[in-house]
Amino acid sequence: MSDELVPVQVVGVGRDPFGNDFVLLRDHRDRSLPIWIGECEAVAIHLKLEGRDMPRPMTHDLLLNIIRRLNAEVLHLTIDDLWQSTFYAKLVLQVGEEKIEIDCRPSDGIAIALRANAPIYVVDDVMEEGKWTGETREESGEESDEESEE
Repeated sequence: MSDELVPVQVVGVGRDPFGNDFVLLRDHRDRSLPIWIGECEAVAIHLKLEGRDMPRPMTHDLLLNIIRRLNAEVLHLTIDDLWQSTFYAKLVLQVGEEKIEIDCRPSDGIAIALRANAPIYVVDDVMEEGKWTGETREESGEESDEESEE
């Protein structure tokens, strides 16, 4: 089992043929990792990728503003587990001399990391297990439950 952290890029957000939103990550080995997410998170990620700012802060902008006003810094996001078709992540913050890991949904973590220009990592085993194989979730027998977030 490899706990190696693999840097990934956010390729974009999309919608599968069944109407489910997902964010697509890709690593340096050209492995693609789709993570099904909620519609609000998809919009937040898409807007940031497009470089569009809203006139008033959205929720993820607000969270980043709070983090910064508390003199903390977003170091990175780590997507570190995949269990029963649900991805798990931790947002890693630097607060003074202390590093703090905050459990979060990958979609929220990605939206915040993008806004903070912080790197996103996936544990290699999670990348390998969750990588896209060309099959949709419904075809593989998995439920389409927006990352089991709700």
